Amino acid sequence: MDAPVAAAGSLGVPRQRAGEPAAPDRAAVVAMLAGYGERSPEQVRERIDSLELAWLVHQVEQRHGRMLDLDDDVLMRMTTVTGAVEVLAEVLAEPAGD
Repeated sequence: MDAPVAAAGSLGVPRQRAGEPAAPDRAAVVAMLAGYGERSPEQVRERIDSLELAWLVHQVEQRHGRMLDLDDDVLMRMTTVTGAVEVLAEVLAEPAGD
């Protein structure tokens, strides 16, 4: 039996399985990126380079306890902080393993 899911909010926020951490918001993504190179959040630029992206994906996988199978098209959408937040919300709303 599947775990219950929280209903989508009035703003269309993706559903989340009970017990799973929420998809990272902009502040969380910036904080994770700041951890790469021990920077302050203020030092994180909007553009994400390939090493930062690898770091971000690894951090999200660790925090959510699941592997993210992201194809090249999806990764290309994650070259900015804004794009990464959007993609992570979409990907993490999908059941693990699908």
